[in-house]
Amino acid sequence: MIASSVGLRQASASYVGHPDLVILGTPPNGPDLIVRARSLAGRIDTRSLVEEEAPLPGMAEAGQTFIFRYGAVVSIMARDGSTQAIDIALAPWLRDAEQTIEVDSAEIRLSRQGTDKIGDNGQILLADNDEARLTLVAIVLARSVVMSRDEELVSQAFDHIAPLVEGLRQTGRTRFPIRQAMRLVGQVLAARHRVMARVQADERPDVLWDNPELDRLYARLEAEYELDDRAEVLERKFVALGDFAEVLLDIIQDKRAFRLELAIIVLIAFEILLALINMHWR
Repeated sequence: MIASSVGLRQASASYVGHPDLVILGTPPNGPDLIVRARSLAGRIDTRSLVEEEAPLPGMAEAGQTFIFRYGAVVSIMARDGSTQAIDIALAPWLRDAEQTIEVDSAEIRLSRQGTDKIGDNGQILLADNDEARLTLVAIVLARSVVMSRDEELVSQAFDHIAPLVEGLRQTGRTRFPIRQAMRLVGQVLAARHRVMARVQADERPDVLWDNPELDRLYARLEAEYELDDRAEVLERKFVALGDFAEVLLDIIQDKRAFRLELAIIVLIAFEILLALINMHWR
């Protein structure tokens, strides 16, 4: 549900916000534009951002910026535009800020033929710079950059658990810190929740319900960035890591059960020893 518009002190800019998406600024003029997507955080407090009702530094240089609650920020700007100032200004609203920022970018050109398509070199050719079209482009780029971030996270998770798996295969035991492995698996499962529940990479954007004429553009963008295929691959990897987490939990429970049994045996032996000592002194 989209909240009512919130005016800024600058007459040239406006907010159109709801908890999932906040739009800052206005589309830049000119036939050749740049769209730049960044994954800045695990989550962005968009509600507080809207309630602030204050212009952010760098809005003019960043053109029109789309801020997604799940941590992605997409700016559509002129070729000489910059996102550095607005990214710094967004810092107070970032939650779980990323140490390494994933970036994806593309060229946007207004098509003289009045049609929407993808160029031979990956340029996004649009019939015009209508906000609905730009919003759709921003959604696709935001989903792509978030999945790129999570693809890297999943790859790191498999690299870290490889020694543990190898140790289990060779000796049936492992010296790899299980707590560290579980923390890593927890991060990946959190990423799974983000991709499937918040990003909704495999679902149609809401903007298409009000603009069905953009269905073809979305299909082309989705195919260009392989959103469906990447989401499916990520889901399979998430499932594999979830199965591995269950194995780790079983190992932890077995170790704890063994230690508990050993402690009980030691206590029983101690009690028997005390009983024998008492019998001896009597």
